[in-house]
Order: sequence, then C-alpha cells, then structure tokens
Amino acid sequence: MINVGKDTRLTDELERQLMMQAIEDQFRFKPLVSLKHLFARLAALFSHDKARAHSTVHSAS
Repeated sequence: MINVGKDTRLTDELERQLMMQAIEDQFRFKPLVSLKHLFARLAALFSHDKARAHSTVHSAS
C-alpha cells in the first residue's frame, strides 16, 4: 500500500493506474490465505466439538 501525504497531488493517469492496480490485487487469488482460513475454520470446529463433549452431563445411574 502506498501512503500519500495530504499535500501531495496525484496526476489523473497515476491515480487511474493506482486504482486499477488496487482493484486487480483485490480479486487476485491467494492460495496461502485461503489455506490459512480453512485451517482456522477446521481448528474452530474441532475445538467446539471438544468443548461440547466435555460439557455433557453424565447420569449417576
């Protein structure tokens, strides 16, 4: 990401290029990020199942 000061003015062409690059980067597939999200969801699912299994009440009979 490019930080631009408040007093800096961009030319129209440069602004168009930066906007197009930002839009392209937004929709670019990122496999490592997708895998990270997948593993986080799986870990949350397993931790939820473990917590639920430990919280079950067993009867005395």
